[in-house]
Amino acid sequence: MSTTIPQQQHLAAPPPRSCDTFVYVGAATGSESSGTLFGKNSDRPSEENHEVIRVPPSHYDGGSSVECTFINIPQARETLDCILSKPCWMWGCEMGANSFGVVGGNEAVNTLLADELLSPDGSPTKRLLGMDLLRLSLERGKSSKHALDICIELLEEHGQGGPCCKEDSDWTYENSFLFADAQEAYVLETAGISHWAWERIKAGEYRNISNGISIRSNWGALSRDIQAICKENEWWDGTSKFDWKHAVGAGGRAHSNLEACGREASGRVHLQALVAKSKTLQSPPNARWYVEHMALILRDEDSGICFRDLRGFCSTGSQISWLPKSSDVHDYSHFFTAASDPLLAKYKHFTFADTIRSERDDHGSNELWNIWRSIALRKLSLTDSILDMLSSMEKDALTKLDTVRKNTQNQKKSLSFAEAIHEEIDLLQKDV
Repeated sequence: MSTTIPQQQHLAAPPPRSCDTFVYVGAATGSESSGTLFGKNSDRPSEENHEVIRVPPSHYDGGSSVECTFINIPQARETLDCILSKPCWMWGCEMGANSFGVVGGNEAVNTLLADELLSPDGSPTKRLLGMDLLRLSLERGKSSKHALDICIELLEEHGQGGPCCKEDSDWTYENSFLFADAQEAYVLETAGISHWAWERIKAGEYRNISNGISIRSNWGALSRDIQAICKENEWWDGTSKFDWKHAVGAGGRAHSNLEACGREASGRVHLQALVAKSKTLQSPPNARWYVEHMALILRDEDSGICFRDLRGFCSTGSQISWLPKSSDVHDYSHFFTAASDPLLAKYKHFTFADTIRSERDDHGSNELWNIWRSIALRKLSLTDSILDMLSSMEKDALTKLDTVRKNTQNQKKSLSFAEAIHEEIDLLQKDV
């Protein structure tokens, strides 16, 4: 069967407008070991509720299945303890982490193979959403490379696709992913139903993705038939070094502008500045310094990294993770806003040392998300006192990074993630 795509039949999908994901592997610290810094804003339709759920580890009998957003697939024998930030209506997640110190986020992308996602009538064919692939990879992957391999295996076996918005059944897209642990990270970019390329980010390197194909000729591996497909469609000459972005993103056009632009370019500048600044300080920064600077990046409204559109797209959730080179699961720190608009909403600290409260615990995040949404819709201005108290609560959460692996016997008992959310709910309800 020919893989040639007639030019006149290709339906150009609208460019994705949301999400930014960042990683800096091997960030040097002073008294502590180095670690990986990860951050992501999930930018989705502003009315789409977002939640942060804890999914405890489980074991399953052979032959079990798992019901994803649109399809059922075979379940793994074992799934890991996960914290997931996700739109409420879907099974998959936008970002998250597991107890083995693996974090991940996904992005919408668009390639020349996007029409593979459509049925003959033009509607999206229901397969695994990119968010399903991310959750499955976090539930099963014990390292970033393991999560990458699982994602590729599932992509090739089941394919990607389906409506990506509850209110818009025609909106579908291909996906890119960023998986990271304390040692390394991987960017995985997809095209069509099941084509892919990946790139490794080593210790001392940093990377960001922002809704565009970004892997060039520095790929580590490619899906089996993608070079033949690109050659047949004249997107690649078959002899030069294969440039993934030039081929599947630009059709091999000689004068295509392939340089990073928009939010991707701004994000790269932010990471460059963070890394440069960390190396010019009199003493190496600590984990808290890195997390605070990632928060500043994710709160950058001018670049569009922080979306604040009341009726269109907005940053409906945000995550920052610090993964030190440690074998102790309690040393991994994760921070979630559990609310839209990270410019106002504050980060709350999560660790897998928190008690599992129920089979599917949302920690009160649905209620908090709705409160912040109500504040936005009513265009309420919070008092200076409330804003100061919210900032103080975030600072308290960040102090937990200072006490990691230290004797905290004389420290004030810290709030769990759920307790921090309910404290914020109580504070906001007094003011609104």
